[in-house]
Amino acid sequence: MRDADPFLIWEDGAEADEAYLIGILSSIPADWYARRFVEKHLDYYIFNGIPIPQRKDSQLSSRVVELSGRLAAIDDRYADWAETVGVDYGPLDEEKKQEMIYELDAVVAHLYGLTREHVEVIFETFHDGWDYEERLERVLDYYASWADQLDLDHTDRGAEQAAGTRDDD
Repeated sequence: MRDADPFLIWEDGAEADEAYLIGILSSIPADWYARRFVEKHLDYYIFNGIPIPQRKDSQLSSRVVELSGRLAAIDDRYADWAETVGVDYGPLDEEKKQEMIYELDAVVAHLYGLTREHVEVIFETFHDGWDYEERLERVLDYYASWADQLDLDHTDRGAEQAAGTRDDD
């Protein structure tokens, strides 16, 4: 079959790895990257080229698993998966859901090693005509909160490696 939609076959890894990948691929930073190369159709060679930050034993990676796992486990069909991932399942009220999405974007931005300015450019250039200001503001709030909590500025290589946001030994 030519130009079929890509799909994932999960041969190895745990449910937490699935939640991590879901979180990364659901984020604005990963989506923005893919849109640099995709206009109408996502081919295998583009999909395979999307950079995915390595999942490490870090607060940021764990938070991606928590957020995306909870966002994905929308009802009791996901009860077993959610229990394995370590999250609750069921519907979320819209405000709570949006806050989790904002935080997910911020945490993933840190995992990519993006600066605040990078995040602003991603939102400004993500999609022509979209109303991004409120979402950007909330994402930057979470971005700053995580930066303060982990003492991140994305300019100190050693600190970045220790926090699990840099993998360029």
